[in-house]
Amino acid sequence: MAQGLPLVALTPDDIPLGEALPWAIVERNGEPLLAEGDIVPTQAGRDWLFSSFAPHRVATLGQDDAVAVAPTDAAPATQAPTDNAVTASGVASPQYGLTDLNLRPGDWLQIQLPPGAGSQRVRTRVIGHAPNQMLFVTAPTGRAAPPTLQASERLELWTFSGEDIYHFVCTVERVERTPFDYVVLSAPAQIRRKVLRRSQRVPAKLVVSVSAAQTRHLALLQDVSAEGVSLLADTPLGVPGDSVQLAFRVRVGDIDMPIEATGTIRGVQQGDDGHLHGIELPVLEPSHYVALKCYVYERLLALGGA
Repeated sequence: MAQGLPLVALTPDDIPLGEALPWAIVERNGEPLLAEGDIVPTQAGRDWLFSSFAPHRVATLGQDDAVAVAPTDAAPATQAPTDNAVTASGVASPQYGLTDLNLRPGDWLQIQLPPGAGSQRVRTRVIGHAPNQMLFVTAPTGRAAPPTLQASERLELWTFSGEDIYHFVCTVERVERTPFDYVVLSAPAQIRRKVLRRSQRVPAKLVVSVSAAQTRHLALLQDVSAEGVSLLADTPLGVPGDSVQLAFRVRVGDIDMPIEATGTIRGVQQGDDGHLHGIELPVLEPSHYVALKCYVYERLLALGGA
């Protein structure tokens, strides 16, 4: 989704039934719900979409004279515990260094800004590091990014290696403007590692299109891992052992990633809210697997679980 553009609130009459959507539908905070070209199959599906979400679309500049700008739901700030050489049980914790982070030029870092800067998380990319282990990173980006960082600010940072999450702290040494905006950080300190299990689940609230038995349904994806998802639907999508085709989108950083996968129903439970399905994802394309791992990682950060 284009960053910084206002969002237009949608009404049920704006969304065609059984036809390709002329634009992507997003939540009021910009999270992707349905892509341009996706189909809302039935009136019941459209009603469910509006009862579960607040559908918006990105404003078309020059065509939308009056737009409803959706407020950004910022991730709550969380205070990560500092790393100690000895744990509460008296056992020495592992000590990590810059080489353990395996940072490469272009890798993303997430930064927790200090309280005076809004206590929000923003993103930056690694440029490289000096022999003394100082880091060079790009100027932070994102809706919450400050105009500039300040020398001597203490930052908390996270990076995802593909399997593990590393948390560390740095101090802003200086901010440079030429030949482009970049920041020099002190050598990483107080490095902590969190192993992200393949089965690690995080809560979610995403629209998923389900194709089963030659019918299409919209369902609510309630939690996700790289191994499976939980779906809530108004009708049973099948019985344990049945295969279903899933299509949904996750936001990784500033990128909306489409996920398509074949799932196997492992369980169905009926409750007051509908039918809850446990879906196993036995085989994922490598790019989709990585996208889900990154999504889980970013959700853990947003929830303060990393």
